[in-house]
Amino acid sequence: MPSDWIPLVTWKLLLIPFTYGFVGWVTNWLALKMTFYPIQFWGLPPYLGWQGIIPRKAHKMASKSVDVITERLLNIREVFLKVDPKKAEKLFLPLLEPNIRYTMKEFADSLDPNLWELLPKLVKEEIYHKVKRESAITIRKVIQKLQMDIEALFDVKTLVLKKLSGDNVSLVVEMFQEVGAPEFTFIERSGFYFGFLLGCIQMVFMVFFPIPWTMPIQGVIVGYLTNYLALEMIFRPLLPKKYFGLFTYQGLFLKRQTEVSRLYSKLVSEKILTPKNILQELVFGKASVEIAELIRNEVIKHVDQISILAKPMLFATGKLDSFESAKERIANVMTSNAIENSMHLEKYLGEALDLEKMMGDRMSALPPKEYESILRSAFQEDEMLLILVGAALGAFVGWMQMVFL
Repeated sequence: MPSDWIPLVTWKLLLIPFTYGFVGWVTNWLALKMTFYPIQFWGLPPYLGWQGIIPRKAHKMASKSVDVITERLLNIREVFLKVDPKKAEKLFLPLLEPNIRYTMKEFADSLDPNLWELLPKLVKEEIYHKVKRESAITIRKVIQKLQMDIEALFDVKTLVLKKLSGDNVSLVVEMFQEVGAPEFTFIERSGFYFGFLLGCIQMVFMVFFPIPWTMPIQGVIVGYLTNYLALEMIFRPLLPKKYFGLFTYQGLFLKRQTEVSRLYSKLVSEKILTPKNILQELVFGKASVEIAELIRNEVIKHVDQISILAKPMLFATGKLDSFESAKERIANVMTSNAIENSMHLEKYLGEALDLEKMMGDRMSALPPKEYESILRSAFQEDEMLLILVGAALGAFVGWMQMVFL
């Protein structure tokens, strides 16, 4: 080794691998943070500032999640056929009983304030049980109607999009972070390992070719490669592949398909397609008018059937108009009461639908290419941006090294 090179082989050169290990770690860590944060745009919009890649494209990513859920993991008609109308009736009917007795009295009082008190107790109980039987029939009819026309009455795509975008954008970030936690940890740590290895190569290069201005260029290479290699090792190869005849490797995310499938399905069933959210969408969303009208019409029909013998007397006494008004009023009260109490079916709906298991099983069986897109969609469009961030930071550190050495 030439004597004029010897001074360069100092502790400063020995720091290079550690410096680039640190650079690799920092660039990968920063790339991850820039993927998820900030949730809202920080800076001077529209161009001077930054918003996390996932929050910025939350609606697009939510749309991809909707496609995966509705086209690959969930058949909404098949799901709702699991609901047993008789079991739902058994659970729901006791909730309506107090209201049935109350509305019966209200109905009688609206025709004649003394009518209810004049009726024998046996007659009152007979009317009550008949109304109760008819209410049970109504419950079954509503559920069967939902099962038959669920695609038209329940918009699962709108529900998922609503829960993953707008003010709920943080949920998209949370889901990606939980599903890909081990992969993101690998990206962060691998930056140090790859950086250290490339730093060793750079150290040797500087011993034999001590050209200071090359250090920023080498920094660019280190920053670029650490991010690129980390992303590649997560998603490639799709299937297990043997290398050098010594070891088999598969992309880390692909290797965890069964585990990720269970976790992803759990998150969707607990945070998005929850029984509560589904019931709210049915009761207050697209289907609400049709469901309310169905209940109302059934109540009116049952009132007519029960009162058929009394109609001639009502006509003769001039109270038929009062009867029609009272019938409408009672129908509206019963409909409102049924809708209000529908949320009590939340527990049974969760057990019956069992979305977590259905989605988990189907996601586990997805072909590798389709499965990969679930997490990679968070990176794919902006992978190059993340890699270039690493390269830029590497260039900066290389320049600092040049000054230092």
